[in-house]
Formats: sequence, structure tokens, C-alpha cells
Amino acid sequence: MFLYFKTESLGEIKNIKLEGMWMYGSLNPNESMQKYKGFLEALVNEENDFQEDKYCEDLLEDKNWFIVDKQQNKRGIYLPAVYEDGEINWRWR
Repeated sequence: MFLYFKTESLGEIKNIKLEGMWMYGSLNPNESMQKYKGFLEALVNEENDFQEDKYCEDLLEDKNWFIVDKQQNKRGIYLPAVYEDGEINWRWR
């Protein structure tokens, strides 16, 4: 599976697990991830309040985030939680 923002692949997700409503995995980011790294880090930073007004509306729109499987099936997700250690958590829309 692959994490997408709009039409841009941000990396491959491996070791996928399901727990309740949440999906978990390990993200192997590609070069495109660098553009979104600051935004994604801010989303999971528990020491600071997330300030939506610092980011463009496209990043905040759930409709722009997807998981694409190896057969190119695309399924929408809510904003993903991507951690510094490469863990990714998401919920399906």
C-alpha cells in the first residue's frame, strides 16, 4: 500500500495491522515526503497545539489523503498520523 496526497505518492506502507477502527503500519517515505514532513510532524506533536492557520487548506482537507493498494485501488483516509520513527496510523473515510 502507498500513502498519497492528491496524486502524489509519499511512500510505501508495510507491516499493516488493524486494531478497532485504526490501521497501523510502517511508512517507507520517498523524496516527495519532504514537502509534507513539517505538516505531518506538527499533527502528531503532543507538546505543541496544532495551529491550522499555518498550513494551506489543501493539506487539512481529508478528501486529499488516500491509500492506494498494489492494484491501484484508491481509498480515502482521514489525516494520517505519521511519526518520526516511521509509524503511520490512519482511519478510513
